[in-house]
Amino acid sequence: MSKALKYGLLIFGVVIIAVIGIVGYGLSLMEIEDQYGDYQNIYYKSKDSDIIVNGETSEFGIIGKNWKRLNVWTKEKDSTDLYTFVSKASYYSNIKIYRPKTEIESIKQMDFSDIQKLISENKIELILEHQNE
Repeated sequence: MSKALKYGLLIFGVVIIAVIGIVGYGLSLMEIEDQYGDYQNIYYKSKDSDIIVNGETSEFGIIGKNWKRLNVWTKEKDSTDLYTFVSKASYYSNIKIYRPKTEIESIKQMDFSDIQKLISENKIELILEHQNE
């Protein structure tokens, strides 16, 4: 095999791998958009252990995030999907995402008034406020 043919095959292989990677990344983004729709901004801006508050239902939970799903752990349920949590009362729920500034012990044992106290004491910072219109 000549040197030019080897380089040509190498370049061809790299291009094929790059195209497959770009298509795979695009399909991943499409899946997140299909799953969460208007709530995809919440998916992209939140991190593990953030606190999500649903203002309509006065519920809160802890976010658990993996590469394609965002789950919410609440006192009532071990795990529920983001879309189910935010659309409990209505599609127009007021959702806020907070990030703890320091390690907060036993968040799962708290109730909604304890979370409001943490907010007023600035122990958790507001990351995102989402309201569908």
